Amino acid sequence: MSQVGCVGGGWYRIIFDALEQAGQLGEPVTYQQIKEKWGELRIYGRTVRGQYNPPGDAERRLMEILDAARAASLVTCEVCGAQAVAERTRVRCTACAEKNPVHLVCLSAAGVISHQ
Repeated sequence: MSQVGCVGGGWYRIIFDALEQAGQLGEPVTYQQIKEKWGELRIYGRTVRGQYNPPGDAERRLMEILDAARAASLVTCEVCGAQAVAERTRVRCTACAEKNPVHLVCLSAAGVISHQ
C-alpha cells in the first residue's frame, strides 16, 4: 500500500468530499498525490482517459472539483476543520494557532493509513 500523502486532520472532510464527487464523474480517476503545499491542500489527480487524450468534460469537471477543494482549504483550519484564515504557510483557527498542534492524517489509495 503506497502512501499518497499526509495532511492536517482538519482537511480530512474536504478531501473525502472531493474524492466522492470525483467518483461520480463516471470515469476512473487516478490520484498521484494529496498533500499540503504552501498552506494549501493539493490533490493531484486525472481521469484515466485524460492521461492519454485531450481533456474532456470529465477531466475539466475533475479540475473544478480539485480547485474547489484547494479553495476550501484556505478557509478551513488544517488541524480541527473550523473556519480559519490562511497565514503564511499554515491555515489554522485562532484556538489551534495558540496551541500550535499539527496532527497529520496519512492517506493511501486504500484510505486512511495512520493518524499522527
